[in-house]
Amino acid sequence: MPERPPLSTRALLRLATEQRELEAREERPLAVAGTRKLVSALVRELSPNAAPGSVVENGELTRAEAVVYVLEGEPSRTDVHKLRDAGLARAPIVCIRIGEGSDLLPNVLATDVVRAESATDLPIDELGRVLAQRLERGSAALAARIPALRAGICRELIHCSARRSAAVGAAVFIPAPDLPALFIEQARLILQLGFACGRRLEPLRAAELAAVLVAGLGLRRVARVVRRETLFPAWALQGSIAYAGTLVLGEAALAYFSSTKP
Repeated sequence: MPERPPLSTRALLRLATEQRELEAREERPLAVAGTRKLVSALVRELSPNAAPGSVVENGELTRAEAVVYVLEGEPSRTDVHKLRDAGLARAPIVCIRIGEGSDLLPNVLATDVVRAESATDLPIDELGRVLAQRLERGSAALAARIPALRAGICRELIHCSARRSAAVGAAVFIPAPDLPALFIEQARLILQLGFACGRRLEPLRAAELAAVLVAGLGLRRVARVVRRETLFPAWALQGSIAYAGTLVLGEAALAYFSSTKP
């Protein structure tokens, strides 16, 4: 039975279409609300080099990409009303809690609460990580417009992609070749990281994706050699190698994009 081609034109076109759709997304601002003095402090942290209008104080919530609510202590009645309004707007809500207080807030998941000891040490990277979890692929567009969030968002994108790559590598029971699926996952990550750092889909990206393919072939060879030389389950070895390889590839790509001008 002839082997299936490692990569199909249809898969590559779908990848390019996904990236074009990401780049064509409507640019929505990040709305910051909550305690006034804390809101001003967070906006100052997020504003350097940010695109005009990408960070707004108490803006129209229905148009927001996400809402960051900054709260000190327990919520007041006004805070509860504002959080309910944000929930009605159907925008993802991330809350930064300053000091002590319960994680139980209206319309805010406990996993979407970021803790900070004081307003002078706001956890920007952690905020970016949680926003990436909530917005998923759309977080790359936010990172492109708000550089202060870029590190946290990009590293969460890398870890999410690594977990998906591990699942692909561990699925040894699937008869189809694993390389195409792994390549598409890693190539999608590289394109997202590039876009987050101000790079759009263009011919130069082809060389970067070719490097991903070469790396994928290398990881596949390593997995085969290790599988022959050890007694560990194949699914565990292949999943671990795919996970680690994607982490290294993502960090290298992020360092490359961060060190070169768009």
